Amino acid sequence: MKKINARRRISDGNVDQTAKTGFHCPANGFWRPGDRAADPVFVFEGSIMPAAGGGSTVWYLEDAEAGPPTHPLPAG
Repeated sequence: MKKINARRRISDGNVDQTAKTGFHCPANGFWRPGDRAADPVFVFEGSIMPAAGGGSTVWYLEDAEAGPPTHPLPAG
């Protein structure tokens, strides 16, 4: 299983800003579906991208921020 990156970052040229339903998320951040049929959702890096509107979609990175996490992470 891929480790989740706990750092927050601004999306840049090093991060793919699109992801498809069923594939691993390339970066922590808020993602919106391509057809804008749903509100943006926060997805953790390494998680499987969800379906939107009952089907597969392409997701676009809407917002990501730099710096340490704003909330404590669970022990693991």
